[in-house]
Amino acid sequence: MSDVQKSNSESTLDGRTLRELLDVAPKDLTLRMNNKSLMAAADSDSGQLAQWIARGQSSNFSDQVAEHLCDALNDNLAGVFAGAWSKYTELKKFAKQTREDPTSTMDVALADHDFTHEIDCAVDVLLDGTKVASIPFALTVSCTVSGLELWLKQGCVYQVRSGKMDCEAEIRCAQTVVWTRALTGVNLPGELHLAKPIALDS
Repeated sequence: MSDVQKSNSESTLDGRTLRELLDVAPKDLTLRMNNKSLMAAADSDSGQLAQWIARGQSSNFSDQVAEHLCDALNDNLAGVFAGAWSKYTELKKFAKQTREDPTSTMDVALADHDFTHEIDCAVDVLLDGTKVASIPFALTVSCTVSGLELWLKQGCVYQVRSGKMDCEAEIRCAQTVVWTRALTGVNLPGELHLAKPIALDS
């Protein structure tokens, strides 16, 4: 029925994705979505979506949208952290030092810090292979991280050691919040090796 626009990271962090961290399932999203609200939010000028729904061919439309939306949350957590850490000037300075001397490594303890990660995960609706509408969705995750230590080598983060995280997340359809979750005291266990290092210094 539809394709999903997503922002994917190639790195893996202990095999966990945003979807796994937030424990979000399609049934959670459909509690506050229905055909009427989705059609109202859809960016469509042709009226084909409205006609399709009016013909009664959309009994599981919200379920399908929710499935695609959950698939869009399969960003690896490493990608989430990478976006936050790349903004820290001091961290980039240390990364540059390890890049300039390929034989050097560095352990960097990060101060407690906050960051926000946002994903535009619009769902495109296709009828007979033709796009007839796009339904805007966005995920916002606000995190507070403490006790984190990074191991740097050649300008990249290779390992993440220990730490805890609190986060609040919400999914919006247009301007309407359709799902929220708050997590406290999430452990970032032991020592996590990144399948693909996170580059901090270009």
